[in-house]
Amino acid sequence: MSDDLNALKPIVIKRKIKANHPPHGGAWKVAYADFVTAMMAFFLLLWLLNVTTEQNKQGISNYFEPDTSEEEKSSGSGQALSGLAQIAEGALKSAGSPPSVTVAIATAGSKTGGDEGKEDKKDAAALAEAEEKRLQTELESFAKVEAEIRQALQEIPELNDMQDSLMIDYTPEGLRIQILDQEDIPMFVTGRAVLNDHGRKMLAIVANVITKMPNPVVLTGHTDTSKSSKRNYGNWELSGDRANTARRVMVEFGLGATKIAKVAGKADKELLFPDKPSSPLNRRISIILQKQKPLTELPQQASAGDAESEG
Repeated sequence: MSDDLNALKPIVIKRKIKANHPPHGGAWKVAYADFVTAMMAFFLLLWLLNVTTEQNKQGISNYFEPDTSEEEKSSGSGQALSGLAQIAEGALKSAGSPPSVTVAIATAGSKTGGDEGKEDKKDAAALAEAEEKRLQTELESFAKVEAEIRQALQEIPELNDMQDSLMIDYTPEGLRIQILDQEDIPMFVTGRAVLNDHGRKMLAIVANVITKMPNPVVLTGHTDTSKSSKRNYGNWELSGDRANTARRVMVEFGLGATKIAKVAGKADKELLFPDKPSSPLNRRISIILQKQKPLTELPQQASAGDAESEG
């Protein structure tokens, strides 16, 4: 009976299908770690760019500048931008970033900063050399003027006694020629702005010599401390009138009127002998042949003319 039951019992066959999964490795973890590292480096770079000053950026840029020839650097050829950093307008910057500075890029035909510096040094050296030669020439001209005036006095017998009345020296303003009164040989009539014969001849000699010079002339009258007997007419008026009289006489004897830059009276405020305020030697006419302006102070007329001709 039991054998019959076993014979009637259905046979069930179970088939188990195993999935063919690939083995689970760690390659994805390595890729993810590389990605995270790259992102960290990227944000670190952004932070460094934000806190770095423009000077440091320029220094880094110059450090990595390609080693090109001087000609390529001056013309802007070779590598792109020639290693110079440039910040484009409208570039996004964080609120905390320092102010940017745009670096000019050298273009074709332009000079680099080094070339301009060399040219400036050459120009300055040439200008200094020219100024030195000009000063030397001017000093030689002043010495020639002094020699000619003294020689003219020696050649005129009636003026031999007035050689002691002539004083010539060099001042920061230029060559100073002073004609002094002597006790027995004055230049002007006492208390008046009227020249005597000796004074006219002395001024005539000086005018004939200095009229050859291009330098401006300054005339100044001086008195001693003696008081004038005229009412409302003191040493200020007397010194100014005598200087103006000297101007008229020198123009009469050949000095160009346009060369006279200034006529003034100093009264007794600049005594030649302060320890002897009443000495007649303090009464004098001072004629200063002014130094010409240095080349550095002259207007650049030649440069302006070149610019107009090119335009």
